[in-house]
Amino acid sequence: MDTEKKKVAVIGALNVDIGALADGPLARGDSVTGKVRFTLGGVGWNIARNCALLGAETGFYSLLGRDEHAGTIRAESERYCVDIAGCRWDDTANNRYVYVCDENGDVAAAVNDMRLCRRIDRAFAESCLPALERCDAVVMEANLPAETLAFLAGRLSVPLVADGVSTAKCLRLKGILDRLHILKANIQEAETLTGEKGPENCIRALLAAGVKRVVVSIGPGGVICGDGERIFPQPSVHTDVVDATGAGDSMTAALTVGLAGGMSFADCAALGVTAAGITVGHAGSVTSALSVLRPY
Repeated sequence: MDTEKKKVAVIGALNVDIGALADGPLARGDSVTGKVRFTLGGVGWNIARNCALLGAETGFYSLLGRDEHAGTIRAESERYCVDIAGCRWDDTANNRYVYVCDENGDVAAAVNDMRLCRRIDRAFAESCLPALERCDAVVMEANLPAETLAFLAGRLSVPLVADGVSTAKCLRLKGILDRLHILKANIQEAETLTGEKGPENCIRALLAAGVKRVVVSIGPGGVICGDGERIFPQPSVHTDVVDATGAGDSMTAALTVGLAGGMSFADCAALGVTAAGITVGHAGSVTSALSVLRPY
């Protein structure tokens, strides 16, 4: 693998996470004791911070709000060395994501208010093109409008990585599958995208649709991967789960950094599950412990 520091970009969502971690079993209609915290999150922002922790020169592109969290966003971008010069600021509130984790750290319910993402339109994407084109890899995630994703996919020549985000939003990627170098999706998203059942069938359908490399997460078992040569499992790294919310985002970041650095697909997948294992062992969606994995 090329050991020179690589440049990646992420275009997607940043939001304020309001997370609740229950001390014991959740009961519908009743309250339980636990811990509530406010942090910055969003699929795009999580991926960007993780890419930087993994050693890539990272730029983040999004629409942000000048609310009471604006100072925290700027401070966090400096802390993680994520360049936000390409973001546009608006006099409005930032996106919000509220989630509840059970006593095992698994997300039991969540609600997101992502209204700013709907305004990341073609005009904004076009203004980002020169900077994105200078990168070794670009991540687009499905919080973006389908029209924006299609515009970027049609104009960028650099390797593209996409994250499915959710079953409701992954369908926004359907029209650009043949432009993706890597698609990372969980099994529910993959089945929604393809209409198939089971990870192997989904991978075959996605490869037939033009995706070059597919990574489908299957929960605690790890991921199933496929490219034009083979379909293979990459088992998870055993970890005592503290908070599972950031596992997928850290995996997407590791796949991106590996791709940018010229790693083999198998090595990218191994880096991805290792990154996810470290992340779920710590509270929060992103952990600085990820920096021990820096491949370059």
